[in-house]
Amino acid sequence: MKLLVLFTLLISTSAYSQRKLSPEAFRINVRPVLQGILGDFYQMVTLFPDFPKEIVGLMEAMDDLAPIKETLRSSCPGHLEKKCIETIENLRSRLGQIEERTMKLYQKSHPYSSLHLSAIGGTRVVSEFHSGVVEVKGQLDNAAFLIHAKISPKINTYPVLKELDELSTELSLTLVEFVPYTYREDFRHFYFNFVRPIQMHISNNRNYEFLNRNVNSLNFSLNLLNMNLTKRNKKTPDGMAPYLATIHNRWNSLLRYYF
Repeated sequence: MKLLVLFTLLISTSAYSQRKLSPEAFRINVRPVLQGILGDFYQMVTLFPDFPKEIVGLMEAMDDLAPIKETLRSSCPGHLEKKCIETIENLRSRLGQIEERTMKLYQKSHPYSSLHLSAIGGTRVVSEFHSGVVEVKGQLDNAAFLIHAKISPKINTYPVLKELDELSTELSLTLVEFVPYTYREDFRHFYFNFVRPIQMHISNNRNYEFLNRNVNSLNFSLNLLNMNLTKRNKKTPDGMAPYLATIHNRWNSLLRYYF
């Protein structure tokens, strides 16, 4: 029966003749509403017991590294060297701030202070993320020291950028880990199939074409979360119903531009 419902949802989102928005129409009519949806989602998940609000700020800080990483990728595609020193030092400074904020988060969400298994699992992933940040920052510290000493660091750029991308993914997993087990799979699917793609491709990069191509699958993911939390025996988490309704209404207001 569940498969039939999912199939019906998927078919219904593809049954219309889809229109494509122009960049200008997206900027004026769609992007502000998407920002509202992202804000509503993060407000909603912070209602879970022991969910640390600081994770949202950390995710924004990691996303803000995107232009710096792109500069490093284009200016020093092979290995870290003198011509990239300003970018390297900018990146290591940002990572130092993220390291400090992560340590404070870890201390605040120490597992022994909570009775919730979700907080215990989330704190473990926070610790792993912190270790990763320290490792990458150490590489950049070493590279900057050697460059200032006029010694080639011989550190390849690609592995550093790859580790930073993996850290962003790990931090996303941290958010999901703090969701109680009963709701975790629902929120995992919605986060990685709706929230994170919008945040990466639309909110930060203003890639309006992403929504043109993926509006059907995004619509399916949102309808699935709404169905799982409101139309089944699973009780909607306390305080989340208004946020869920607002997200759904905001999204429905956008569909008129696409169908």
